[in-house]
Amino acid sequence: MSTRMVDQTPVLELAGELDISTSQDLERELTRLERGSPPTLIVDLRALTFIDSTGLRTILAADTRARERGGRLAVVTGSPSVQRVFEISRLDQRLTFVDDPDTVGQR
Repeated sequence: MSTRMVDQTPVLELAGELDISTSQDLERELTRLERGSPPTLIVDLRALTFIDSTGLRTILAADTRARERGGRLAVVTGSPSVQRVFEISRLDQRLTFVDDPDTVGQR
């Protein structure tokens, strides 16, 4: 997990597996980034190889918090196997997915 800035937008890049053993680390980092109240927060899944229901809940909770504070969470589309989990859970219809984190602020 690493964080970089694109203009004034934090991009949280995830790699490897997001599951019950790593979701707490993601939650801590999301909470840290949310303290700055960014209008948009990006979670980049391109290097993620696996996600389970705990990871889905963590991302969904971050999206809910962003909406509640008037911001938004954008999720960079992951590999076909990762995206399939979002499709099966129908979260692909709830979350905002983008292909390129570097262009999100330009919308």
